[in-house]
Order: sequence, then C-alpha cells, then structure tokens
Amino acid sequence: MRNLLVLIGILGGVIPVVAQNPQPTLFEEAIVVTASLDGEKEKDLPAAVSVIEAAEIEARQATEVADLLATLPAMTVVQSGSPGQVTSLFTRGTNSDQTLVLWNGVELNDPYFGGFNWAFMPTEGVERVEVVRGPFSSLYGGDAVGGVVQILSAPREGADLQLEGGENGYLRGQVAASTSLGSTRVEVAGHLRRGDGQVDNDFFEGEALMARAEWEMQPGMSLGLLVRAADAETGIPFSGGAPSPERRIAWQERLVAVPFSADLGRWQVQAQVSGLTYDNQFRDPEDAYGFTASDTDSESLRARAVASYRLEEGSWLAVGSEWDRAEVSDTSTFGANLDGDSQRTVAVFGEVFYKIGRVILDAGVRQDDNDVYGSETSPRLGIQLAVTDGTRLRASWGQAFSPPSIGELFFPLSGNPDLEPETSESLELGIEQRVGRWVLGLTGFQNDLTNLIDFDFATFQNINVGRARTRGVELEAGFQADRWLVRWNGTYLDTEDLDTGQALLRRPGESSNLVVNYSPRGWSASLTGLYMGDREDVDPITFERTVNEGYFRVDVAARWRPGTRLAPYARIENLSGEDYQPALGFPAPGRTFVIGLATSFR
Repeated sequence: MRNLLVLIGILGGVIPVVAQNPQPTLFEEAIVVTASLDGEKEKDLPAAVSVIEAAEIEARQATEVADLLATLPAMTVVQSGSPGQVTSLFTRGTNSDQTLVLWNGVELNDPYFGGFNWAFMPTEGVERVEVVRGPFSSLYGGDAVGGVVQILSAPREGADLQLEGGENGYLRGQVAASTSLGSTRVEVAGHLRRGDGQVDNDFFEGEALMARAEWEMQPGMSLGLLVRAADAETGIPFSGGAPSPERRIAWQERLVAVPFSADLGRWQVQAQVSGLTYDNQFRDPEDAYGFTASDTDSESLRARAVASYRLEEGSWLAVGSEWDRAEVSDTSTFGANLDGDSQRTVAVFGEVFYKIGRVILDAGVRQDDNDVYGSETSPRLGIQLAVTDGTRLRASWGQAFSPPSIGELFFPLSGNPDLEPETSESLELGIEQRVGRWVLGLTGFQNDLTNLIDFDFATFQNINVGRARTRGVELEAGFQADRWLVRWNGTYLDTEDLDTGQALLRRPGESSNLVVNYSPRGWSASLTGLYMGDREDVDPITFERTVNEGYFRVDVAARWRPGTRLAPYARIENLSGEDYQPALGFPAPGRTFVIGLATSFR
C-alpha cells in the first residue's frame, strides 16, 4: 500500500478541497495577486503558481500554514522537533532565507538573519495562500530568490468558532468573525494554544490575534487597517543531544499596516505603509556555563506604492516605488552584540503585461539602492503561448538577490560590513494540459546561485564565497468529478554546492504528495499523504555529514455536518506512527489523535 501511494504521488499535485458551501474549485480561474503588480488569472501567468483556498484549509483541518506548504511541489518544510520548534522552508532547493513571506502585502521576513519561522503562522482567518515559485526580486526586491508565499485574509460574514484537543495536553481554540459597520468592513481572527509535547520541556504555548478593517471612502476607493499580534513560548528539550530542562525561548510579533487602493478607470493605485517588530527572548538558567540569556529586537518600517494603467485587450503596465528601513538590537549575558544597527533601501520598479493573440509577454525590472551593500538590478522576463484552449507553454528567465542580513553584516567578530548580496539566475520551462476533468502540468527549472554567504573558520568572519546550483522537475496532475477532488505532485530535485561538490543539506532528491477530498452531503473526509526521500544532513552530536532516511506520512480528517450549528470533527496526524526526523536529532511527533467541535453563525 505504501509503495502504491508513493508511486501515485510521484505523478504530481495538491488538492483544493471543497467544503459544503460553494467554493473555488480546481478548474476555476483564480485571480492571483502575488505573481504580478496587477492581479491576473492563474492560467495567464507565465509562472509556476499554486493556490490553496479556505475550503482546503477547512477540510484538511490544518492549523498551520506550514502544513499546507509541505504538500506543494518543490517545497520542503523542515520542523526541528515538535510544534513550536523552528520551522524552515526550502523552495526549489534554495536556502531557507531566500523565500519572501508576505501577509496581505506586508513582508514578514526577520531582518536579523533574513528568514521566517513558519512555526508561528496559523490558518485562522486565512482566505487563501498563494505560492509563486521562481525568482521575483523584479517585483519585491531581496529574499525572493526561490519564490514568494503570500497569506491573504478576506471578510467572511458571521462568525466561526472551533475548540479541539488531543494527546500531550494539546488544547486549541480559535475564532474568526466579520461584520459590516456602515461603509466599513471589520474582521478579526485569533487562537489560543497549549500543549506539553512528547518529552520534558517540550511545551508550546501561543496566542495570536489578527484584525482587519476596510473603509470604502467612496466607490472604488478604500482605506484599511491591518493588525497582527502574536506571542509564543516554547521549551527547548535538548541541546547538543543533552537534556536542557529549563531552556526556553519566547517570541513576540507586532504588526500594523495601513493600505490604500483606488480604482480610477484605466488607472489603479495601491499603496501601503507598515511597521513590524519581533522580540525574541532566550533563557536557560541551568546552562553549563551558568545562567544564559539573550534578547533580540528587530524592527522593519516600509512604504510601497504601485500605479497600474490598463491598456486594450487585457494588457497593462505598472510602475512603483518602495522604501524600507530595518533595525536590530541584540544583547546577552556577555554584553551588547548589536545596538540599533540598521540598513535602508530605496527601490523603483516596473512591469509590462502584454497580450498578443495567443501570446502573453510579462517583463519586469527593479532597481534597489541600499546604504550598506550598494545597488542591485533584478530583471525578469516571461512568455506564454496558448497552443490550444487547453494547452499552454510557458518559459521564464530572471535574476534575483538576497541581501546580507543585519546579523551577517554587523554581529561582533563574525559580521562583515563589506558583504555583497547573494545572487541568482534562473530559467524555467513549463507545459500545462487540460483534458476534460483532468489538469496535467510539467515544469523544469534551474537556479544558479553565486556570492553565497558562508562562515570562514580561518578568519572567523562571514564572507561571499559560496556557489550552488539547484535544478529539477515538478510534475502535477489533478482530477475533479462530482464530490471528489484529487491532486498529486512529484518533484525530482538535484542540488549541488559547486565549491565542495556535495548536495545541499536537508533537500530531498525526490518528494511527492497526495491529497484527496470526498465531500458528500452532510460530511466531508480528507486524506493527505506526504513522501520525503533521503537527504543529507549533519549529525547534531558529531557534526558529521550523514544521510537522513526518507519517510512516508499519512494524515486523515473527517467532519460531520448534522444540519445544526454544531459540527464535530476529528483527525489523525501521522496515521501509521511513522518514526522519522525532519531534521536529524529532532524526532517528529508520533501518531496523534485530535477531536474538535466547530460552530458557525451566519
């Protein structure tokens, strides 16, 4: 049975599962806002795009966005242990800090060391997740080397409440509600989570609140307010293989953004100002070197504006500008490491989207000027040909960059203010075929990465020396019939550190995913299968390179809708109790049973 599911999974895809209410399906033309400066139909974009709708999130009972991303092509999610531990994302084999993360247009990457911890991105209030694979620095600047993930919320009339519990003291309650107050739409979403983990000091406690308001100033013109507040505390049960019963880390996020949009006939204007802060507190009163503590405060301020002009026959052009300033302070029991160290960037960019019969051309370029590392120019060009109504060919080329983080630039001893950005050049070719109820897709890609930042043990300093190449093939297939929706995907990935000839760590050579949903009247059921092949890693005790064996995991979920406001549900995570380690030294949770109750007010 296992081999059969793996073989099926190698064929490609992720399922957008539908709920009882009408929802976008596999074959509807979703409008994607992440892959261009003006929203376009998914089928018209010369890029590899995946969209996960709210219906799939509900059917799979996913509480974290990372669980959704793990079942997309060429997306590798690595969680260092139980829920709440550091969770990284590798897109098409690029580094974990080379995927840009957006929440309703606001960048969430931490300026301290550039990445984003996916352990703290819940799903409540999320209407859709858009993933664009490939280089997109031409639109967003730094960090969009491997791709862009955007989490979007949207108003939902009424309120939804859920309460669930499971093993190891797990409890989680969440709420999502929306209402209209005259010309203003208001929505809130949040959760409270508690859990003890599988071993001592493996707990995870977290709470989050997201709020959004949109005021329609006049027809076609709106002003909004976005707020995110999240707090979490996580125990760290082991350090270098030894128990650490008191080691823990507390994490806090605060975000405020004010978006503006105006539809002025052929002209459309969008603008947003935002502020984001992270506060991390590490404590270990029983460390081998005595009481150990560190505090890191990161802050990002941004302003972005885009104006687009609609031409004839669905074509358009857009121009924009962006300003951002990032600042980090870090102190520990050994003194101050960073004291308000900062960098500032100003950028201008533009894009042309042009339709000529069955041909679509998409070209963009961006110029970033930074007060520390200088200037970077990022072009991108894409072309698509609709051979028939059901067949499309696409190709794209682009250059992207990932700027040195403030930690890499200025941290004592290891910091190097002369660092240059990591850069990439990428090529992608793809074909999609729609036949009746089937959708088939095949994409090949190659990324050449240069100037990679690495630590030089001879000088004890970060330097630009690394070179790497990642290339692969993504195969996807989807089928829809009556109450069934099914998708598969499979990825073959080849990565190489060109300086050493070795494979890049924690990137599987083969991976595959299968998600199936069946939604007859009155209830729904979902099955998710995830296969991860062997990948190289580092032993956490000996620090020697070794092979981390592959695994196959199955999750199942079901929900009953008896016709009242109450809907009981249950799920089993890791149904077979697979014993595996996403990262060496960090065992994944075993079989976990969760039951819950949901209610809606419409």
